[in-house]
Amino acid sequence: MGYIEKGKITSVDGSTARVIPCSEAGLVSAQVVVPWYLRSGAISKGTEVVYAIFDDQSGIILGRADGNLPDLVLGGVSLKTHTHPITEGDPATGRPT
Repeated sequence: MGYIEKGKITSVDGSTARVIPCSEAGLVSAQVVVPWYLRSGAISKGTEVVYAIFDDQSGIILGRADGNLPDLVLGGVSLKTHTHPITEGDPATGRPT
């Protein structure tokens, strides 16, 4: 079955993190997966997150508890501010800028 919990990040190691549950101070979770969209500096030690833990003690961070998501930059293109130019009558959009 598993459960969903709110907690604070105690450490981040690439694609995994450790979390202290808010409801049980002093306990530290097993390593949980950090989704790709949170790996570019969106979380760090002290960030409050919502995460799921499964029966096998594996888990995944679902998101930041404050709902914020810093701007992501992939391939040098900001996902927050990029645009796609269009040509009148052309159904395809251009490359992001």
